[in-house]
Amino acid sequence: MEFIYIPVRGTPDLTSFVAKLKRLKDKRDKRGKRHELAFVLGGVVLAIMAGRSYASSIYRFIQHRLKWLRRVLGYRAAKAVSRAQLPRILDGVDWADLNEILVEYWGVRIEVQEQEWHALDGKTLRGVAGQQERVLLAVSHNGRRTVAQQPMHGPKESEITAARVLLAETGLEKGKNTLDALHFNPQTTGQINQAGGWFVIQLKDNQPLLLAQLSQEAAAATPLGFLKTVDQGHGRLEIRQAIFFQISQLALDMRWAESGLATLIVMARRTTNLATQQHSAEVSFYCANVAVDPADTALQQELFQAIRGHWGVEADNYIRDVSFQEDKVRTKYANQAQVLASLRTVVMQLFREAGFVNFKAALETFADNPDQFEAFLVQYGFL
Repeated sequence: MEFIYIPVRGTPDLTSFVAKLKRLKDKRDKRGKRHELAFVLGGVVLAIMAGRSYASSIYRFIQHRLKWLRRVLGYRAAKAVSRAQLPRILDGVDWADLNEILVEYWGVRIEVQEQEWHALDGKTLRGVAGQQERVLLAVSHNGRRTVAQQPMHGPKESEITAARVLLAETGLEKGKNTLDALHFNPQTTGQINQAGGWFVIQLKDNQPLLLAQLSQEAAAATPLGFLKTVDQGHGRLEIRQAIFFQISQLALDMRWAESGLATLIVMARRTTNLATQQHSAEVSFYCANVAVDPADTALQQELFQAIRGHWGVEADNYIRDVSFQEDKVRTKYANQAQVLASLRTVVMQLFREAGFVNFKAALETFADNPDQFEAFLVQYGFL
């Protein structure tokens, strides 16, 4: 497997993104080739930044803004790509070669920082027929930076082995990671623990015996500590409470011997709709390989925030689906979907670097104001 690493640009490569695109290998037959690959890809990224999602809409953006695109991308004689050609050109892009360009643009490698938590989360590209195309993302909790992404082909369970490879190849297995319940298995938890990393992973019915044992422990044992938050916004009142239990002393099945399961965190969340006064409640279980001392409230707070941070990263899927229409974009070709997903990540990275909170507002601003759009592209090294 090949991974793309996109850390914060602490020492940025001053070569612009467009200049790097011009070095991308074009494997199409030169006979009859009418469009430069860098111009097409640059146009697609700019179309995405201007709020265009569907191939037909991207095609119209390139067609209607051709004069502007020629100037900013540096192709004075470029022609607008046709609606029929656009998907085929995107599908023909070599994903690994495109990765190299993005690696050069964003940085060279990941540095696992001691205090940084990362969330691993899979995303199905539902616009592809059969829904067998997925992307696995590793995203920092602070700043929500995508530090690695991996295309996957096949059923959802393929994400399990892909995550193990990503953790090893990037070195994230030595850092602090949150994962969802799909990844709660002895091989993944053991890999992180034996590498010296930390994990917080949700426990669900995919591990029924362990869930039953820890549920009984939570009902009978004395808690190590409690944390509670109350948040109000978007017409809702949310009360969250975390209860911590020591589980390192329990006689667990031998298959968990290398996982270092040490702390159980029971998360209770109660939400009230302030307009209707309707209530909803849920209780979730999380396990960590970090021992918690009753007096160490700072560590309890860190684990509590790690769980909340994972929820926040999962919200990026909402941004992809709502702001960028990722799930609604129907694609005939699997590689086209993966290339578009990668280019959307580029846009999200640029928006994050610029400090944008409301992505929808940014998309509309750039669609309505070409001068401001161009100034942004220059400031953040796209042009």
